[in-house]
Amino acid sequence: MLVFLHGMWCNSNVWHNFIEYFKARNYTCEAIDIKKGLDLKQATFMDYVNKVDSIVGKDDVLIGHSMGGLIVQKMAEKKKIKGGIAICSAPPKGVGFGNFSLTLHSLKFLPKIIAGKPFMPGSDFVKKFIANCIDETKIDKVIEKMEMESPHVAYELAMAKIRVDEKKIQSPLLFIATKEDRLSPPEVVKKIAEKYNAEFVVKEGCHWIFDDWKEIAEEIAKFLVRIYE
Repeated sequence: MLVFLHGMWCNSNVWHNFIEYFKARNYTCEAIDIKKGLDLKQATFMDYVNKVDSIVGKDDVLIGHSMGGLIVQKMAEKKKIKGGIAICSAPPKGVGFGNFSLTLHSLKFLPKIIAGKPFMPGSDFVKKFIANCIDETKIDKVIEKMEMESPHVAYELAMAKIRVDEKKIQSPLLFIATKEDRLSPPEVVKKIAEKYNAEFVVKEGCHWIFDDWKEIAEEIAKFLVRIYE
């Protein structure tokens, strides 16, 4: 089964086009709504991981975007899986992520994080860092697909608190970056891939992959052929 894992501020619905694409190629697919049923005021990254862990088995391939890409890494550390694909992945602890502009813009989230209140990214942040390659007339539609995020998880990802022991990973991994990504730039995703000696490719686009998705889906399809051979 192909298991799809969304990123921060999203839910399982973002994967609709990918799921239709792979179902047409006879893959069984499931997109997990990672936050559903959890108290976002209290939820941590490991709460998300444990929810995925309760669903995923050794014959499954995990496909994660952004935060979901980091969950793929953590799951591959926890158990043997068929394979993992991380798209525009958030970095684990130890992978450098020096982006002054992003840090500066993220400071506005600090009061919410300190207060322990779930929050949205805001349209300016979406335009500048998440959907910077998307036509401005479509930004509102991107924001409509978003929802509140756990302040604890936001802090853990922003501060790169999540450790992953690459020595424990025995599953094949593919990392996909996009050229215009300002949240997970290609040079950062490349460093993550190198940590695991994993495959790495760069495609057109930015962090929001769900409008121009087909080239990425085709890259995933090629990887699936290789691991299922």
